[in-house]
Amino acid sequence: MALLYRFAQLPDRSGTRVFSFVVTRSVVRDPERDVTSKELVCGFQRWAVAFSRGDKKRARNKRSDFDRQMLGVYLVWRGAAPGLKVYVDFTFTLLNREHFSVNEGFSGKRVKFTYEAPAQGNRNYISISDLYTRNFADPNGEFQLELSMANVRTIFSCEVGIPDESSNADDVDLRPKGGSTMFPSGGPKVDKIETEYFAFGGFDWNLVVYPHGNKEDRGSIEGGMSFYLVRMTGFDHRCRVRYIVSLGDGTKRFDSGALEDINDAEGRGYGWHPKIRWAEVAHKNVLKVSIEMLEARTISEVLVQALGPGSLPATPCYDKEKQAWAIRADMHSTTVRLGLVYKDIHNVPRNHLRYVSWTAYLIRAGESATEIVSLPGAPFSRYYAQENADEGIIMETSIGVNDVKGDDCPFVTEKGQIRVRIEWLESHLLFQATYHKYDDVCRVHNQQMRREIAALQAENYSLERQLFSYQKSLAYAQAQQQQSGDEAEAPSHPGSHHQSNQHQSAHLERSASTDTEYA
Repeated sequence: MALLYRFAQLPDRSGTRVFSFVVTRSVVRDPERDVTSKELVCGFQRWAVAFSRGDKKRARNKRSDFDRQMLGVYLVWRGAAPGLKVYVDFTFTLLNREHFSVNEGFSGKRVKFTYEAPAQGNRNYISISDLYTRNFADPNGEFQLELSMANVRTIFSCEVGIPDESSNADDVDLRPKGGSTMFPSGGPKVDKIETEYFAFGGFDWNLVVYPHGNKEDRGSIEGGMSFYLVRMTGFDHRCRVRYIVSLGDGTKRFDSGALEDINDAEGRGYGWHPKIRWAEVAHKNVLKVSIEMLEARTISEVLVQALGPGSLPATPCYDKEKQAWAIRADMHSTTVRLGLVYKDIHNVPRNHLRYVSWTAYLIRAGESATEIVSLPGAPFSRYYAQENADEGIIMETSIGVNDVKGDDCPFVTEKGQIRVRIEWLESHLLFQATYHKYDDVCRVHNQQMRREIAALQAENYSLERQLFSYQKSLAYAQAQQQQSGDEAEAPSHPGSHHQSNQHQSAHLERSASTDTEYA
């Protein structure tokens, strides 16, 4: 393995994720092959890090073959599809073994990844020789690389069209427009249009449009449009999804705002039924549709036995990776506690860690089951190494044990069960089983201090630039004032003007040299 996925840091307040890699010596010693990491997930998209080798052309005739070889690094998007665009801020950083101030990095803001350009990076990141001479690589030829990512946005855009009712269906062009395929269901009057698939959150999705509304759905108005975000894969779980739909373009543009939906086990949600009609947003019977995907979380809902004789049984559930878990109610305290046990902990690969994070909710009993209450301390997270059994993690609730035993507790069903929702957030398989949750604190502090120092350095540089500008303005004003005085005394001091210019010129040269040090 040439690129080892070592560490994944939880997002901070700015939403920044940090991924660390240990890069083995085979990356620099094997010039014939490019190296790509295992996939990682950030912003609900799949990514990989890739290295390339090449020569720096301008040094081809002046340096040895080894010295002129350049190491390139790229961020590769794995979910590319026609019509789908992803924007991301990312930074690559080579960690120096002596001091963080000489780390080598490059970054990009709002970098666009498309179906045509799924990889972005720097092909001349650093020379192979500099890895050793500048103390990035250790004696074994291994070095560490960090990737930070933030502000990941996923947008799918397409154009859908329907024929005029007066047109002949055989004469209508329904070919794909803007990267989407349209599938009319029927003759001249199209009742349903489906876009192409796109990837998000580990699932494939598409958008189903009913130009004249869906008669089977009571939420749509007569003659109004209906939109459904349909999940095409992963039917083992329900999914909570958030998204924004935009219709039309220019003055006819109409935005839905943030929508939240529960995607059922069949991949269908409640949909969006705007109180507008096709003609109000379409141009020449062609409608531009754009959907920005915000979030897609897999959920597991289980009924946990809270009342009954003897020992309370555990209820099984499964996460997105089909790993087995079990949840049990603990009634031996003043409040109800829920114990979550990782049943497949013995399946974690040897010398690896599985990092898992989740959020847990209680759902009020009833037919609607719409009100949910987050558990104190959420979200929860833990690192799991290969063990024979998991001791479990205890999640506190705000429900008193005596309240549960009463007849009017809204969280308990008639059968004495509590409905619990587990929302699976993150799951990463990391190399080396020596990391612990307590190490997170040092890593987070490290990132915070480096960002603060970089911000202070940038502020200091800006102040130095302002000071130099002020010095130039002051010197220029003094020169103008001196020149006016010299002109008034020109008959009695013929050489003073020349001497003043020489002095002023020397002053500006000193200021310019000071600015060069900070450029």
